[in-house]
Amino acid sequence: MGLVITQALSEYNRTNEAILLALYEAVHLNRNFITVLAQDVRRKSVSGLTLDEKEVISSVELSLDADVQTSNLLIAFLKYSSIVMQDTKDEHRLHSGKLCLIILTCIAEDQYANAFLHDDNMNFRVNLHRMPMRHRKKAADKNIPCRPLVCAVLDLMVEFIVTHMMKEFPMDLYVRCVQVVHKLLCYQKKCRVRLHYTWRELWSALINLLKFLMSNETVLLAKHNIFALALMIVNLFNMFITYGDTFLPTPSSYDELYYEIIRMHQSFDNLYSMVLRLSTNAGQWKEAAGKVTHALVNIRSLQIVLFFLH
Repeated sequence: MGLVITQALSEYNRTNEAILLALYEAVHLNRNFITVLAQDVRRKSVSGLTLDEKEVISSVELSLDADVQTSNLLIAFLKYSSIVMQDTKDEHRLHSGKLCLIILTCIAEDQYANAFLHDDNMNFRVNLHRMPMRHRKKAADKNIPCRPLVCAVLDLMVEFIVTHMMKEFPMDLYVRCVQVVHKLLCYQKKCRVRLHYTWRELWSALINLLKFLMSNETVLLAKHNIFALALMIVNLFNMFITYGDTFLPTPSSYDELYYEIIRMHQSFDNLYSMVLRLSTNAGQWKEAAGKVTHALVNIRSLQIVLFFLH
């Protein structure tokens, strides 16, 4: 089964929703699904592909070994997701991206899957597709480190966050994306897993997302409850502040967290002003904005303390 799904997911030129549905059913209903996701598979040489298939694989710059590459189904799924989730303007890919995030949510909820994702003895080099952007350099394949697979999942979530702040805002996908991050952090907190990850990239992405929500408040509120997403983001920071000592790798990680909160204090101040304004008015968003106001107490208190310490 794993090999069949892997071969289907390797066809990057189309979204294979039937395969994704089958994978979702396997993950959702089969308690032993992690054994399928973790099994090794062998990729055949790309020489048997058609010209169009080669061009598609080349265009997304996911290099495969010319002869054979050892991988597993979860790695194939993460690579596939990194491609599908980039193009959400297409309706079919939007649905496929949603399915990918639902599958990742199921994985992040499972204790055994989390144990596999966070296993320090199971390190992989996962070459995710990254959308070309002018302000960042293209990462060389050989520079991708071998890390626990949870790092690739977090990379995928961060990549989605920073590349989809657009007019046609995919709110549902953003909510699911932040939920995946939250579930992974809950496991790390519960099991005291100190993951060596570049957390600053996640914090920066989340703060930039808050800034986007505030900058486009009027347009987005006409279609979405942006306060539900803002509350989830603020709660993630509250989790880092309150419980970070159980899962952040080093004391310096806490310093980086505090530095980022102080550096971006204006964003949190602006968010507080926005939700306070709406929570004190008898409008549609009074209750939703009020929840964000209360959730910001931790961050605002920390900002005051750090201000006087410095």
